[in-house]
Amino acid sequence: MTTLTLCERELADYMLRMTGEKGSIALFSENGASFLEEHYTIDVTDGRGSIRANRPRALLLGIYDFLRRCGCRFLRPGKTGEVIPRVPLESIDVHAEVSPASRHRGITIEGAVSLENVLDLIEWAPKAGFNSYFIQFRTAFEFFDRWYSHAGNDLIPREPFSEEDAARFVRMIAEKVKERDMIFHAVGHGWTAACVGISADGWKGMDDDLTDRQRGMLAEIGGKRGFFNGIPLNTNLCYSNPAVRERMAEEVVSYAAAHPEVDVLHLWLADDSNNVCECAACAERRFSDWYVMMLNEIDRRLTALHIRTKICFLVYLDLYWAPETERIRNQDRFIMMFAPIFRSYAKPYDCSEAGEPLRYVRNKVVYPHTTAPYVRFLRDWQAQFQGDSFDFDYHLMWDINRDLGGEIIAEVLYRDIRALPVLGLNGFMSCQIQRAFYPNGLAFYVMGRALFDGQIGYEALREEYYRGAFGKHAPFAMRFYETLERTVPFSYFKEETDGKTALPLLREAQAFLRKTLSEFPADAEDDTRRESLEILRFTAENALRTAEVLILKEEGAPAGQVQEAAAARRRFFNENELRFQPYADGFYVNMITDGFIDAKEVGIYAE
Repeated sequence: MTTLTLCERELADYMLRMTGEKGSIALFSENGASFLEEHYTIDVTDGRGSIRANRPRALLLGIYDFLRRCGCRFLRPGKTGEVIPRVPLESIDVHAEVSPASRHRGITIEGAVSLENVLDLIEWAPKAGFNSYFIQFRTAFEFFDRWYSHAGNDLIPREPFSEEDAARFVRMIAEKVKERDMIFHAVGHGWTAACVGISADGWKGMDDDLTDRQRGMLAEIGGKRGFFNGIPLNTNLCYSNPAVRERMAEEVVSYAAAHPEVDVLHLWLADDSNNVCECAACAERRFSDWYVMMLNEIDRRLTALHIRTKICFLVYLDLYWAPETERIRNQDRFIMMFAPIFRSYAKPYDCSEAGEPLRYVRNKVVYPHTTAPYVRFLRDWQAQFQGDSFDFDYHLMWDINRDLGGEIIAEVLYRDIRALPVLGLNGFMSCQIQRAFYPNGLAFYVMGRALFDGQIGYEALREEYYRGAFGKHAPFAMRFYETLERTVPFSYFKEETDGKTALPLLREAQAFLRKTLSEFPADAEDDTRRESLEILRFTAENALRTAEVLILKEEGAPAGQVQEAAAARRRFFNENELRFQPYADGFYVNMITDGFIDAKEVGIYAE
């Protein structure tokens, strides 16, 4: 199906549901001189008129914006995530000329997902204002396998799943993305392993059984060359070796040539930190200098083949430190991705440029959690690179399951989006769990709307979300999430509030949650509001069990009693996982919650 056909179908369907008539609104789309730019005009009076756009994706976005201005709300994927008012056709008057505030408005696959989760999310994404989708790795096997293996939930039998299944899924996802004329990002992780002939589809370990040629390509650390902590994906290469740089260029260019559907191809090096080559030759230059040398060679080869694919390079880990000697030559080819992964998500960006840059010590880096040092890193890169760029951030990856009320993370995310122009970044790509609608969908909704509309305030968005999701029960829902936020503090899960301070709050939460569940609203206006209340009820039930475990822990109960209560909480969640599967990522909920209860450091990687 073409995007224009999809536009016609969507407008007719929603108009029929909203007014009982299909209406008479003409749709016009140009091909668009720039694939990244979007602009549309809505001119509708008495239910008649037109929507015109500079490209098909912009037309689709314009249709959903028109519907939103008519009172529709797109709160989460699926029919029970929509609010469609009934209005007379002749009452519809919408006039607007729109260019979205941010160029890049994307979602990156993470967490544990089914194929249906991803397809439904892509269908919802432009309704919420997003224009890009990013498949990490070549097949995203890691994320699908987490779901189909039902990791962390032994109540659901494992389902057969293979690399071939994942590859087939990615083809279906790409088709769904292209049907919407969305910007398709791909790969990122896995290039270093591919260069030595190994398929790295996740963060799993592997025996260090290598040929001399393969071993010679790997980074030397502590006088040895091998997989870093036994994980190929986290292993850098010896980039001073011309053969290694040549192999990397061959891999990237070959992939780009074979995958014309990819608009933005990400070239990332190894994951993890303090794992770069220490050989004498590599030590002669900064890590980022070797990286830029490879970027320039890749551009040279792509240009020779007349391949227009954009290459996304990252400012991340050892690459935070900008190159000293090398410079990116063809800046139009590249998009810079700023990824401050170790920053705190309890506070928004500090855009000040004060302070000296952090000193780089090879393989002895301690990454800060405040945002100001990362802004300094960004400024150093921007002094050399004036091309396109976006923020790649992780608000809805881990901390969405530490912020039980969902309120702080939503406001921090909003304020970070409002800081993008000050930071000199042209948008935002969210690396996140896909099922980010638990404890509510506020942060996800705010993200899409704030990236699209540069003027709307946070409180207006918050009110819009709660009124849409809960209808007449919006005041109840707002009080619930506010109270949960206060009594089970995000700062406690971030270890910024100690247990002694948190204990009376947790006891208050316990009483509040019991009272909420005993007096729960019995009615709702429609299926969407009913489903929102069911998600809230599940949040309350799981939060109650979590609070009870934490009270035992902070009261100093025997470890066995704490673990018994923790197991009961996990069992309750797992028993209900399938019912709330589209909204809550059980793999991450359990990993984060159990990790905190056990006082286990749960960092970037799921173990």
